Amino acid sequence: MKRAIQFLANTLGYEVHRRSWFGPRERSKMMKGLGINLVLDVGANDGPYATNLRKDGYKGRIWSYEPLHKTFADLAKAAASDDLWRTINCGCGAGAGTAVINVAKNSYSSSLLPMLEAHSVNAPYAEYVSRETVSVCSLDDSVMPSLKPEDKVWLKVDTQGYEAEVFKGATRLLPHVRALECELSLVPLYEGQLLIDELITMIYRMGFRMVGVAPVFWELETGVTLQVDGTFVRAREVDHRL
Repeated sequence: MKRAIQFLANTLGYEVHRRSWFGPRERSKMMKGLGINLVLDVGANDGPYATNLRKDGYKGRIWSYEPLHKTFADLAKAAASDDLWRTINCGCGAGAGTAVINVAKNSYSSSLLPMLEAHSVNAPYAEYVSRETVSVCSLDDSVMPSLKPEDKVWLKVDTQGYEAEVFKGATRLLPHVRALECELSLVPLYEGQLLIDELITMIYRMGFRMVGVAPVFWELETGVTLQVDGTFVRAREVDHRL
């Protein structure tokens, strides 16, 4: 939803700045403080997250993962002039293979999981319009062979309910991750997804603590928050500052 609002506003010549508990300025400060030199952009769509990182001053490496073929072409075009921005045409999951993804009208709501009514009713532009067979890889297989001992990783996961599977495929990578961002749903939006309490519990068990949150999706009639973006940092980093 946030991208749709930003797109409409930009089309009309306006720039949107949303007040939240955690935003680009906070992210930028945290990345600098943690010495981040590799960002894994999982669920990159056509590149808005990486593009904004560059605008906010991040100069390190970015690896963007996007499974949809047409959307990936736009992503690759966005990254073409940036030597430190790598694009990978696959989704991320617990292991390697292929899968059938549900393609949404707005592309960025596409998911390997069926969409539920709470999502479709409050985001009509997110309805599924087709299906596509895509490649799936694990972050362990994709990243670990090239990871350097000095790398400090920031992991962003925007996979429309598939976050838990991404983490399952990153068990060897996670010790190198200093911070992560992911979507947290307060109500079921995709069939089979973990909800906010279950996902936070999983992330805490992986050794992270929440340090930021920003609402990103609301119920149209009531304004009730349906989904937030959560930011987590290694517990030792949080404890060090207390």
